[in-house]
Amino acid sequence: MTLLIDGDLLCFTCCYAVEEETHWDENIHTLTSDMRDAMRAIEQRLDVYRNITEDEGEIIICLSSYPTFRHEMYQEYKANRKTKRKPLCLPQVMNELEDRYTTVRYEGLEADDVLGVLATSKKYHDPIIVSIDKDMRTIPCKLLAGDDVELITRRQADRNWMIQSLTGDPTDNYKGISGVGAVTANKILGDTKDVTKMWEKVVENYKKQKLTYKEALTTARLARILRHEDYNMMTGKIKLWTP
Repeated sequence: MTLLIDGDLLCFTCCYAVEEETHWDENIHTLTSDMRDAMRAIEQRLDVYRNITEDEGEIIICLSSYPTFRHEMYQEYKANRKTKRKPLCLPQVMNELEDRYTTVRYEGLEADDVLGVLATSKKYHDPIIVSIDKDMRTIPCKLLAGDDVELITRRQADRNWMIQSLTGDPTDNYKGISGVGAVTANKILGDTKDVTKMWEKVVENYKKQKLTYKEALTTARLARILRHEDYNMMTGKIKLWTP
C-alpha cells in the first residue's frame, strides 16, 4: 500500500494549528509558532493515517509548484486568496518535510494534480489518496477523506468532474453557470453516465444561459484534476482535456 498525501493541506493545517497568540497587554498582541510543534503535528497525522489503513507501507507527500498551468489558462484562478495570510513557519516546515520524507513536485502542477497523476499511473502498489479536498472525488482512486477508505470509480469521478464543470468552484475563484449548485447539476446530468453525453448536457445548459462553448470548456479544464493520461512525466507536458 502507498499513501499519497496532500502535502499542501497537511502543512497548512498543522502550521495553523500550532500558532499561539500572546496578549502582552491591552495594546500588544503577538502570534508565534514553533516549527518543531508543527512537525510533531504532521507526524501524528501520518500515524493516524497508518492506523486507519492498518498498513506501514510507503508514504509519498505531494506538493504544489506555483505558478500552475491553471494560472496561465485563467488569470483570476485563486486570485481571491492573494490577501489571505499564510501560516507562520510554512516554508520552513515544507523544507523540513522534504528532508524527512519522500516528496513529489512537478513544475506547474498543484498538489491535487500530482496526487491525481500518481494515483492513476500504476506506478505505486495499491495507492490511496489522503485528502479532505472535494476535488479528489473527481479522480478514480481509493480515497481516505475521513475514517474509512472509499473507492471512487471512474464513472463516479467523471460525473463529479462534470458536476463541477457546471457549478464552477468559488473557493478557487472560477465560475460555472450562475445559480447552479450540486443538486441542480445532478438534475441536469440526469441518468447520463457516459462522459461524452454528460458533456453535451453541460454545453447545452451553458448555451441556455447565453454562455459560450469556450467558457464551458475553460471551466471543465479548470475543474479537471489531472490523471496519468493528461501528463507526460518524462517531458512535463500537460495534455489539456479536449472533448
